[in-house]
Amino acid sequence: MVKLDYRTNNPRWGLKGVKFDSWESYSFTLGYLSNPNHYDNLNSYSRYANISIHVEGNNEQGAWDKEGRIHYYGRLSSLGTNLGDLDACSSAGTGRITRRINSNGYILSLINDYDFEVRTYAGYTTADVFPTDRAAIETELRRQLLNRRLTNSQINICLDMFNQGYNLQF
Repeated sequence: MVKLDYRTNNPRWGLKGVKFDSWESYSFTLGYLSNPNHYDNLNSYSRYANISIHVEGNNEQGAWDKEGRIHYYGRLSSLGTNLGDLDACSSAGTGRITRRINSNGYILSLINDYDFEVRTYAGYTTADVFPTDRAAIETELRRQLLNRRLTNSQINICLDMFNQGYNLQF
């Protein structure tokens, strides 16, 4: 389900997950995540490839459920400057991962609402998640915004923000 607040209240950890400040910010982040050139696991030699999205099978290792995560590999200051809503809910990474953004609901929305592709691998409990067709994602975004009764002017601003996010290089 497309919404601005994907946080959940976990009895152990409290309120955690992605929360967007506005539909413009939501659209910008969706645009960024819709560009395959931004994915480290597709373009590991590109200096602009600084994210990857995963569904980790933590439930197969004793955790309560699978975990949807965005891994960020770039400079910490760039995450805050360019993707503030993701930065606000991020936690420390390990190894090459600068920050981790955990949000099952948001990752499931990318998969279910925008048809992001889930790639599984034999013998692995973690699946990779990738964007599919830009035009289809943009069309679905427009439909979702219409369903929320945004004005045409607001929708056009959001679509412009989607394209700015898609084209962002940092």
